[in-house]
Amino acid sequence: MTTSPEMWDIILGKMPRRHWILLEEIYRLIEHEASLSNEDFEPQSPNSDIPKWKRNVRNVLQYRKTTGDIRWNGKAGYYLS
Repeated sequence: MTTSPEMWDIILGKMPRRHWILLEEIYRLIEHEASLSNEDFEPQSPNSDIPKWKRNVRNVLQYRKTTGDIRWNGKAGYYLS
């Protein structure tokens, strides 16, 4: 399973800086750059078809917002300075 630090490293290394980026673009970035395992593609919960790795990306972004490493526009946009 892809770890949160691995996801953050990809975001830091590949996400464009000083531009607002939509969450869907971050998903595409992670999907393209990470070595996602079968476990990553399992549903995030019994009542959801969304894969675990997308929940984990949101968790990484949520945490990094609290540390000031990334900004959020209150919708689906993220900004790395």
